[in-house]
Amino acid sequence: MTALKENFRLALIQLQVSTVKADNLQRACGMVKEASAKGAKVVALPECFNSPYGTHYFKEYAEKIPGESTQKLSEVAKECNVYLVGAVLPVAGGRSLPRLAPRRPFCTQI
Repeated sequence: MTALKENFRLALIQLQVSTVKADNLQRACGMVKEASAKGAKVVALPECFNSPYGTHYFKEYAEKIPGESTQKLSEVAKECNVYLVGAVLPVAGGRSLPRLAPRRPFCTQI
């Protein structure tokens, strides 16, 4: 095994979420930009960063992949040149995953 010869900075983001998904997403993207400006190369968002925490919120906040959150996260990761872990967010079930969740939301990593 070869030793890693370069250091890198990892940012673990904590943020207060509200019931307004767009605000949560904007706040998360802003914090990714801030972490990048401080030298982070890998950034991890908290679980359910775009919605209040709790399974009873999942149906209301669920979205497909690709969707609004994945698009914004992809854009900010590219803009900041960082690896971004989108943590867990509710995902709407559908025809692409019928055996797993035909009509129910579930959690995933992006």
